Amino acid sequence: MLDRMGEPYSIGIVGAGGISEAHLQAIKLEPRVYVKAIADISLEAAQSQAEKHLIPHIYYDYREMLKNESIDIVIICAPNFLHAPVAIEALKAGKHVLTEKPMTIDVESAREMKRIAEQSGKILMVAQNNRFHAETLLLKRLIKQNKLGEIYHVKAAWVRRNGIPGWGSWFTQKHMSGGGSLIDIGVHMLDLALWLIGFPKPVTIVGRTFDIFGPTKQKIAQWGKVDDHGRFNVEDFAYALIDFDNGSSLLLESSWASHIKEDQAYVKLYGNKGGAEFDLLNKKAVMYSDQGQRPVNTTLKPPAEDDRYNTLKNFVDAIEGIDQQLCKPGESVMIQEILAAIYQSAETREMVHFS
Repeated sequence: MLDRMGEPYSIGIVGAGGISEAHLQAIKLEPRVYVKAIADISLEAAQSQAEKHLIPHIYYDYREMLKNESIDIVIICAPNFLHAPVAIEALKAGKHVLTEKPMTIDVESAREMKRIAEQSGKILMVAQNNRFHAETLLLKRLIKQNKLGEIYHVKAAWVRRNGIPGWGSWFTQKHMSGGGSLIDIGVHMLDLALWLIGFPKPVTIVGRTFDIFGPTKQKIAQWGKVDDHGRFNVEDFAYALIDFDNGSSLLLESSWASHIKEDQAYVKLYGNKGGAEFDLLNKKAVMYSDQGQRPVNTTLKPPAEDDRYNTLKNFVDAIEGIDQQLCKPGESVMIQEILAAIYQSAETREMVHFS
């Protein structure tokens, strides 16, 4: 199904930064969509992407772009604090919305995004692309087939050795980012872990955060830039222990910077019939089981797939009503609630009882 007299859906992109490139490459693979406009307060960045990808219209103010009635879809690649206002305005303007993670920077705006989406009848989806790797899709199918049995514990982490994304940019200022490593990269593994185990309801959460290296401008990533006019008031390391109502638990760890051997990003699942782990950085998944008393390790090798394309395809399928969106707004709201509880626990040094 195509929109308007059999034409592909037209996309307007908000934000011409690095992550927009990943979306633009995926769009090239999906014949049901094309990019009509891009908006960014840096007209130079918008112009660069427009020239590279033959985008006909450039806007300085995304609000002007939203007035364009011929745009069907808005993809949000802007800083975290803009996700909610842009999404809400786009939904109210009758656009479907695909936004980068995290959903937003606070719980109330996440709930408002979900409410407005339901009210508008448009699709709102957070681009949690790590659900869409061939390995994670296969793991999900195996879990549904009860290959792991009852999953009683999960470990999830994304930790970097030298990976603070600049200093003084919006990434390191809480009012614009919502937090540091936890909301930036930890959210990926939190979402993936919860999706794999079916989003059980949290009961209690204990969290801690640390700002060890960021305040003194250490361990800044090679791709990061230093802005001495900004500041660093977020965490560069965080961990949390989450207990669920079904008796299972999840240990989450995230860091932009730490004295470790190497960067890692993984989810490890512990079940009573088998275990499994997914190594995101090396795109490797392994299952662990026993045959009698003999341990058996099985490397999962599904045909390679493009996670960004799969994300976009699922989003467009949902718009057309031929499939359900894999990343549901209610799940993204729960992620936001968990993040808020971790930060609350870290601030108060007390356990948070999830309501």
